[in-house]
Amino acid sequence: MAAESNSKRRRIVAEEDRISSLPDCVLSHILSFLPTKTSVATSILSNRWRHVWKHVSVLDFSNDFRDEALFEKAMRNNKLLEHFQNFSVFVNRVFSLRMPYPIEKMSLSCVKSLYNIKSCTSSIDTWVRSVIGPHLKEFSLEIDPIQKYQFEPPITLFTCTNLVSLSLIGGTKMFSSIYIDPRFAEEIRLPSLNYLKLHMRDVDIHTMNGFLVGCPILETLDTRLFGFNYKKLRVPSTLKRLKISSVGYGCYCLEMDLYSLGFDDLNTFSDVGNLQNVVKASLDVFRCSDGCYLTNNLVSFFNVLSGIKHLSLSISTIELILPWFNQNSLLSLLHACPMLQVLITQNDKKESTSPEWTTQSTVPNCILSHLTYIQFKGYEGCPDELLFAEYILQNGLVLKKMSIADISVDILKYYILRRLSNVPRASRLCQLTFD
Repeated sequence: MAAESNSKRRRIVAEEDRISSLPDCVLSHILSFLPTKTSVATSILSNRWRHVWKHVSVLDFSNDFRDEALFEKAMRNNKLLEHFQNFSVFVNRVFSLRMPYPIEKMSLSCVKSLYNIKSCTSSIDTWVRSVIGPHLKEFSLEIDPIQKYQFEPPITLFTCTNLVSLSLIGGTKMFSSIYIDPRFAEEIRLPSLNYLKLHMRDVDIHTMNGFLVGCPILETLDTRLFGFNYKKLRVPSTLKRLKISSVGYGCYCLEMDLYSLGFDDLNTFSDVGNLQNVVKASLDVFRCSDGCYLTNNLVSFFNVLSGIKHLSLSISTIELILPWFNQNSLLSLLHACPMLQVLITQNDKKESTSPEWTTQSTVPNCILSHLTYIQFKGYEGCPDELLFAEYILQNGLVLKKMSIADISVDILKYYILRRLSNVPRASRLCQLTFD
């Protein structure tokens, strides 16, 4: 009776384990979405799974100490170097045991785990060189060492003809852990690359332009560079998404940080090149050293970004460059963004002055034909804020939603709701919400 029961149980398990009956190519594709350590661990499931991981064309290695508590514990016990050595043994075993299939995607992350010793340097270099080839499509490298350390990727990485995505993250305020020799800038040839992410120090304009010239179909550029001068950046006409982050004291990581460009006069932003195809930007702009506002120059900047559809204005923009209560300046910027669909503004609730509302001779084109969503964060219900909100409601022909957030006083919320609810809306579809 027991034998019959066990036999029945085995038949049920066999029927339920349908995934093991799938072809190797399907199973290896499934494993490609897992970290390599997890993929290798499936080899102990059964004989069927023993060698499947060896066929995977994606490698994802991580030796990170992002958890501060674990990092401190490893430091106290002097286990960090040993941890990397064990990691190195594992990675080398993977390379030696896997089948000789070309690598299509490689991700390598070493955060708070590298020392400036020969074994670390040679290991990283060996692993990177092992995946470089005509079949490589995606490559990501992140290095955040424990002590001063610098890795220089081989120039062959920058000549992979089928590479579509390249991400290099390695740099602190003090030093760069990934270094690209400027002498190789003119040799960069990445004809298939459409995504480029560079977060590091010590990248000069010659090297940066070498990437942009050598990537003729680049669509997304994400940079986080220390002390970089963007004035002469040759942005390709194919670019659709641009993210520039300022780094340093009070750093911000935003999709468009004009302060990091280092312009006292933003009219020189035209030197950056063709930005007409950029469709989304998040703006964080700071006051100049003399405290002046750059409203006119910002208008010139937005004329360069004439195709923008999504614009987010952050706290510092409101406080320093575009005081929220200067609604006339904001309207000038809206005139320069004819394709704008989404506008988000945020008020830091600091007291500021505002000029009286000026009668508008013309309505910005984006309000009439494109603006569908506007959100006011940190709304205080000041007269100029209400007048601006009423203006948008009265003229926003395609407006679908106006959201007012962060009103803490119920009686003020009731007053604003009652006043704005009585405003005739140009769009019948427009909804007014309070978050």
